[in-house]
Amino acid sequence: MTASASLPYSGLKILDLSQGIAGPYCAMILLENGAEVIKVEPPAGDWGRAIGNQVDGMSALSTAYNLGKRSICIDASTKQGRALLHSLAAQADVVIESFRPGVTERLGLSYEELSKENPGLVYVSVTAFGSAGPYAARPGSDSTLQAMSGMMVVNKDANQNPRKVGILAIDIATGIYTAQATSTALYRRATQGKGTHVEVSLLDAAAAMQSGAIIDEALGGGSVSQPLSVPAGTFATQDGHINVTSLHDRMFLSLCRAIGKNDWAEDARFTTAAQRFSYAEEINTSLKQIFREKPTAHWVKKLNEQGVVCGKVSGYADFLEDPQVVHRKIFTRSAVTASVNVPVPRIPGTSGAGAGKRAPRRGEHTREILAQLGLDEKQQRELFDSSAVSTYQSTSE
Repeated sequence: MTASASLPYSGLKILDLSQGIAGPYCAMILLENGAEVIKVEPPAGDWGRAIGNQVDGMSALSTAYNLGKRSICIDASTKQGRALLHSLAAQADVVIESFRPGVTERLGLSYEELSKENPGLVYVSVTAFGSAGPYAARPGSDSTLQAMSGMMVVNKDANQNPRKVGILAIDIATGIYTAQATSTALYRRATQGKGTHVEVSLLDAAAAMQSGAIIDEALGGGSVSQPLSVPAGTFATQDGHINVTSLHDRMFLSLCRAIGKNDWAEDARFTTAAQRFSYAEEINTSLKQIFREKPTAHWVKKLNEQGVVCGKVSGYADFLEDPQVVHRKIFTRSAVTASVNVPVPRIPGTSGAGAGKRAPRRGEHTREILAQLGLDEKQQRELFDSSAVSTYQSTSE
């Protein structure tokens, strides 16, 4: 489990008390940069294990956002469990939690409590709405924040019905923002010797990731679901679909050359982006007819030759086999079980040192972690007998 000494967070110890996506993804990003992560799960396991398809207690969520971690199951409702958590936190550089506000105080695991024993601790709280305010005590999820932040309106369908974005975009973005904020706190500790309490919410992330669209609407852009330029959209081809964007006036001229519409280049109505908005229906109707005449590969080649931003619309299977993706070695395989392995992408900006890592099963490393804390066989047995801790049992046995 020892990370390469060349990685920036080598030697850093993370105690991950969080569940789901945002907190665990933050911890995994730190791990891919060299940190050691102990994932603490309740007796029933991280709730992310029960979301979606499952194989032997492993789901996509529990796999994708926990690669390389070690897992220990602790019942924090027991006195022994809380004492064990204190012991683990005392040895940690970073503690990450995603409980609702007030829970850590009740468990005696708040920043104020843990920092007394560990003043250099970077304590990270991930919440839905923040630790204070009228919504602080409310439960919240990615879907909740997509609904209230405007994201579903941005993604409305042709009948103007709001739609959820198909991936857990806000959860994922929150994990990334949290990792950035944690890294900043660690730098402060390194330069000033001070621990701190970092707080990031899904609400914060939902606002930040949509700042461009929110500002565009404030500037009079109308419905934020409209394209920012014309033409810009997805068009059916002879054998599939292609997404094409004319970012600026020069690119529009390049598009005209690529599709053989030189008359558009000379049409005074289409000179500027602002003018083209007035004729969007005419332009897009013509493009629909033109793109249907040839296969996707033809248009990708033609448009790229002219420097027009475009991309084949692909499913995940095609994406995994894309020549550029293969060349960049973005994906490796991770074992979910002895007979099942799945593709996992490296963390952007890392060297891919995590290749071959797998996510732990619930409580898989409980005994190993207890031994590293210095607990002998008798002490470990007492913890198991009291149900303060538990370990992995295969559901396929």
